[in-house]
Amino acid sequence: MAKVKSKASTLPERRKAAMYAQMDIWHNRAAGFLVFLILCIQPLYLNSNRYYRLTWHKYVFFVVYMVIVLLTAAIIWAKRILNEPRLGIRERPRLVEWAILAFAFVTLASALLSPYKKMIDLQGLPTSVWIGMNERYDGLLTQLFYVSIFLITARWYKPAEKQFVLFGISAIIIALIGILQFYGMDFLKLWPTNDIRYAEYNSYNMFFRSTLGNVNIVSTYVCAAILLCGFLYIKMTSKWKYVWLVGSALNFWLMELADADSGRVGVIIAMVLMIPFIIENARVLGKSLWLVSSWIAVYTLQKYLYEVNILGSRTLVSLRLYMIILAASIILAILLTSIKTKEPQPDDPVRWKAGVILIVICITAGIGGVEILGRRGENESQAGIIYELREVMHGNIQDEFGTNRVYIWRNALRAFPLNPIIGTGPDTFMYAFPIEAHNAYGEPYDKAHNEYLQILICQGILGLASYLVFLGATAVIAIPKAFKNPLLMPVFASFVGYIAQAFFNISLPITSQLLWVFAGLLVNKNVWALENSEKKYAID
Repeated sequence: MAKVKSKASTLPERRKAAMYAQMDIWHNRAAGFLVFLILCIQPLYLNSNRYYRLTWHKYVFFVVYMVIVLLTAAIIWAKRILNEPRLGIRERPRLVEWAILAFAFVTLASALLSPYKKMIDLQGLPTSVWIGMNERYDGLLTQLFYVSIFLITARWYKPAEKQFVLFGISAIIIALIGILQFYGMDFLKLWPTNDIRYAEYNSYNMFFRSTLGNVNIVSTYVCAAILLCGFLYIKMTSKWKYVWLVGSALNFWLMELADADSGRVGVIIAMVLMIPFIIENARVLGKSLWLVSSWIAVYTLQKYLYEVNILGSRTLVSLRLYMIILAASIILAILLTSIKTKEPQPDDPVRWKAGVILIVICITAGIGGVEILGRRGENESQAGIIYELREVMHGNIQDEFGTNRVYIWRNALRAFPLNPIIGTGPDTFMYAFPIEAHNAYGEPYDKAHNEYLQILICQGILGLASYLVFLGATAVIAIPKAFKNPLLMPVFASFVGYIAQAFFNISLPITSQLLWVFAGLLVNKNVWALENSEKKYAID
């Protein structure tokens, strides 16, 4: 009788466990659907209006799928809490989650106390702190959606190979559309024609590319795509690895055609900081060289076809030199990938020391290169980013540097003391910016062109501090795990690239969602559970 009673008493527990397991499955599906939309569909999404109010149409699409996902997650979570309240949240929040919750709270307080809750912009259009500026839409709602994306991805996402394969395919499509546009082939008819709606927007063909729009947004996307696709190719043994290689190479081509300096900065900084990961063994180093070879190949082709390179007309290096470098890189890649290697040891002190030494060497060489190449820009007609960097190194900082970014930053800092604690409210930079400083270079400024300065002005020191703690905690969690994980290393490279390029770029819902997905993946325990990178690609 005792045994029968024992079996009967466990039956409700088994049913409850089965119910919770089913809830977990639905949470995983909701999170997977969200990540798929952000990585693969949102960047590609267009409607029949083409480039006309592109940001608005993508924003509406963003709001629709966020509402669907959040309602689904809330219903499942509510059912769990009703059955057993203590299981609503089964794990205590970590530092990274407390930091982002603090960021959300500060952002909410900033919006509620904003002196610019409802305003009229310089074009006479109404704006609000809740939605944000017209054609920006980076207000409170968007910021809270970002936090939700991170929490859902961090808690519930279960990695699936097909999603990253589809991301590679999506990246290839986006890059091809943009590349062909640069060569005059707008086969999707995205550029304006004689449509009366485009009368005041007559420069789309100068500043808009692919399905992303403004070249600043293109710069953010290609930086992320180059690194994510590139390191997926390096780390994975999947049969789809060449999809990622092609995706990385084509987005590198698009980056060069778009002259995307902030994207270049992100890729260069990420590649330098990833050196300790790249030198983990001969196979990984060899595949890294194959990746770099693909970049050199498209760069050489682009130089041949378009007669420009990373330094514009300021370098006169012959095409033959690029071909020699490409051949040497391919030969070395073949030799390294043919070497049989042992499974790497994540805590190998020799590799860490070698990696740090190589990083220092690269930084030193970069500074020397800027000093030498920057001298060629002393002629005003040749002035460019390398020349500007050299001048900054010598303490000569001018307002027009960085396409007037120095001017924007200098004047934005004048607004900080007016609302230093929680800022002026999300996406209110235009109104916080000194009114007499607008139009100095022929246009008003509604973004700081530096995401960290943007947060400092709009959400104050508390908002920026919590955001930086969030980024730092994410990196601290990810670094020791990335060596032995097949997915964390590519995501970490993209994460580093994004936060580097953000120093010179703007945040918009079209691409900023990528950062929050990357951060969520880096702290996701389902991702941590993947097998070692030397084994089979262990994603369901």
